[in-house]
Amino acid sequence: MSQLTINTVAGAVRGTVVDGVRRWLGVPYARQARFAAPGPVEPWSGVRDATAIGAKCPQMYGNAAKRAMLKAPEFAEDCLDLNIYAPEDGEDVGRKPVYVWIHGGAFVVGNGGSYDGSAMAKAGDVIVVTINYRVGVLGFVNFGEVLGLPNMPSNLGLRDQIAALEWVRDNIAAFGGDPDRVTIGGQSAGSMSVSLLLHARSAWPLFRGAIMQSGALSLIHSREKSRKIARRFAQVLGVNQGDLEAMRRMDLYRLFEAQATVGAENPGTIPASPWFDGDLLPGSLDDAQTQAAAPVPLIAGAARDEIRLFELMPGDILPTTWPQLEALLVGQLGDAHASRILAAYPRTTAGRRALATDLTFAMPTRNFAERQAGHSPTWFYRFDYSHPIAGATHGLDLTLTWPMRNFRAALARGGPFRGKRAALGQRMIGHYAHFVRHLTPAPGWPAYTAAERSVMVFNYDDRIEANPHGARLAAWGGREAGAGLVGV
Repeated sequence: MSQLTINTVAGAVRGTVVDGVRRWLGVPYARQARFAAPGPVEPWSGVRDATAIGAKCPQMYGNAAKRAMLKAPEFAEDCLDLNIYAPEDGEDVGRKPVYVWIHGGAFVVGNGGSYDGSAMAKAGDVIVVTINYRVGVLGFVNFGEVLGLPNMPSNLGLRDQIAALEWVRDNIAAFGGDPDRVTIGGQSAGSMSVSLLLHARSAWPLFRGAIMQSGALSLIHSREKSRKIARRFAQVLGVNQGDLEAMRRMDLYRLFEAQATVGAENPGTIPASPWFDGDLLPGSLDDAQTQAAAPVPLIAGAARDEIRLFELMPGDILPTTWPQLEALLVGQLGDAHASRILAAYPRTTAGRRALATDLTFAMPTRNFAERQAGHSPTWFYRFDYSHPIAGATHGLDLTLTWPMRNFRAALARGGPFRGKRAALGQRMIGHYAHFVRHLTPAPGWPAYTAAERSVMVFNYDDRIEANPHGARLAAWGGREAGAGLVGV
């Protein structure tokens, strides 16, 4: 056996080395039938090549079925793979700490293979694992409850993530990783996934720290909303009680046509989302907020202008206008509380953007950090680096912490990855890697506490602010609102 040929529980895999980082790509961590729980990988004989990214899970962004990405070999339902990045050397001569990255994409798109973990692995002397999980209609529709299918578990996409963590527990030592030093992290839907895993007690033994970048709890569906969505899917698909086999035999494109139809009928939210199921997760947002999350150290934060991306993109998956924002606040929090929140934001374009950013990403993430800080070490940040057009928008931090170097990435980032931009990205990577190793960010970032509420502001010149936007935080009073949280 060479250093690149590793025995997993299911069989041997052979990786490669690129720029001082060993990598094993497209390694299967679970397998499943359509709409079934993830199960063990069937063992193989010989050595499996692990030098190329595996198939992405079938997916579609928006409400046009013609945009569905389904064609093999790039896309396939047999997609529960992960990718491992490990430095060739480093200060750890034994097992290295592990960072498991959960991609975003509104729970309808995305894949782990888009994130090259080499930079963080090499700079931080850690092992980075990026994962796929089922998205959209295949991963996040409540068919089991609505169609009377007791053998179909809830929240399949989240159960995929847990299966990936179980694979890491059982196999990562062979790759030089320490299964007892695993940190989970993600951005957007990945950050929300992390917040949900922090409330899924079955997952708690699988990690010791968490990083949440832009999102927590409130952009998923209530149980009532999940039922309404699933019933509508069933109507569009023409399936009846117990018709699991019919859905398994159904043409994949037809499932995504239904997703497009249901998405168009539910503006301001997404047609397939995790939901508070009272099983894997708490039964409601209120339950989640009153039950303590996993007692682990946490880094959390959000970008200053999150909502700008959704103003610029096609589609209507998040509320961005004054009427939408006001309706959500009044409908879910009542007139008096909604009035207090609205009074904290000027009736200007900047005020509307600040309110939309706070409602969707920033305030739920900060509220989560507030609660976590009550029982576990917590650090909070705000990302202020600005794109010349989109500002400090949603996802912009990824262009610095997962530094892609092609022309398209340069456009998304607002310039090439060099100079002050590269230095900022390297500082952020350094904080995250230090946290994976030591459960604290690098020196100079004070913890977030009820007394100080210190926030790291990331920009060309980082700084610490004490309780920024404190009046807005007080106006929200720990409450949240979201289009997917209403059942009608």
